[in-house]
Amino acid sequence: MGVSFGTSGIRGVVGKEITPELALRLGEIIGKKKRKVVVGRDTRESGVALEAALVAGITFAGGTALKLGVVPTPTTAIATKQKGEAGVMITASHNPAEYNGFKVYNRFGEEISKEEEREIENIIEMAKAQAEYGGGSVYEVRDAVEKHIELALSLADVSLIQKRKPKVVVDCGNGATSSIAPFLLKEAGCRVISVNAEPSGVFSRALEPNSESLADASAVVKKSGAMLGVGYDGDGDRAVVIDETGAVLDLDEQLSLLLNYIVRDGCTVVSTVEASLAVREAVERGGGKLVVTEVGSRNVAEMIRVTGAVFGGEPCGEYIFPEEINSPDGMMTALKFIELACREGKLSRLKGKVRKYPIRRMKFECSDKAGSMEVIKEKLIGEFEGKLNERDGVRIDFKDGWLLVRASGTEPVIRLTCEHKNKMELERMCKKAEQVVREGVR
Repeated sequence: MGVSFGTSGIRGVVGKEITPELALRLGEIIGKKKRKVVVGRDTRESGVALEAALVAGITFAGGTALKLGVVPTPTTAIATKQKGEAGVMITASHNPAEYNGFKVYNRFGEEISKEEEREIENIIEMAKAQAEYGGGSVYEVRDAVEKHIELALSLADVSLIQKRKPKVVVDCGNGATSSIAPFLLKEAGCRVISVNAEPSGVFSRALEPNSESLADASAVVKKSGAMLGVGYDGDGDRAVVIDETGAVLDLDEQLSLLLNYIVRDGCTVVSTVEASLAVREAVERGGGKLVVTEVGSRNVAEMIRVTGAVFGGEPCGEYIFPEEINSPDGMMTALKFIELACREGKLSRLKGKVRKYPIRRMKFECSDKAGSMEVIKEKLIGEFEGKLNERDGVRIDFKDGWLLVRASGTEPVIRLTCEHKNKMELERMCKKAEQVVREGVR
């Protein structure tokens, strides 16, 4: 049995890469080492069987499984820090319903290190029983959502929000945030209009929040006169914001806008190699320092811990507020944007102050990511002159732009990102890079 961690845990198609057998083995490995293991899952139908197998593995190895039921990923991370020695979230985040997976956490509620991931991979690859029967136990934890809400509200300017009583549209996508997001925002003082907020493994929209999947929520924002809207993915670690006109914020724009609000002199912020030029400019304009790392919340969290950064954000909409938990939380993202709108005014006006450069992001289906990247790397270096960075994929920086080609850590695709301050130069660069990638993909 082979398994491989990507940039966000283990993911795959249920019945192929993700099976109850894998869940059992994973539970056995973790339960043998860590006696109190927190377990959460999103609303996917396959999560019930995977949870049962995972818990069986934990208890067989002598561990105690603390079951949260259906909760967002950040709730599992917080509960792990508060109650456990390790944690596992059963989710495939924004991937379609036929996918599922596992995120594994340490006792601090952070995703485990690359070294710990390799150790688990190696043990599973050995395909041998790892533990004798240990007589573990199972407990249901009923206050995890309540504790998450308490923590999030303690870090928000609730008095400001309650004074303004903003109307907010929340699209949960029938995912795990259905159990917390509407209630959290009501407790904060918002007048909440819920969309797709019935927990269900049959999703009424695509789970990746974007302008297309959030079309219904956008229409509700505009029709209702709401201050803003928020759309979540399947497990609630990312959030996408809708302004009061019903326009879904571009994710580079969204990140830069938030940085304008939170960056102060001397603070450190973490982002990734995929971040826009505007992100660096927003941090530097606020007097802060930007530290860049590889794509993936685990990498961002690790760099936050090393540098003492006050915030970490990826262009996909996953933001980490380490004063809460060193793991992405879409609910905190919503609270921060509601604070921003309450204090500074309409988001449509505020986003006009954010610099935005022409940028294109594409993805190409690929069955052999490693082999394809070798071919693409060689061709890119031959076609483009610039500063080469191979920290995460192949990035080439130019005077006023950059391009990045990297293998996705969560999907069978190769991703291409191109950005340039000059639109014509962007088109020229992107056309050339796209041809290289298409010819190299296997």
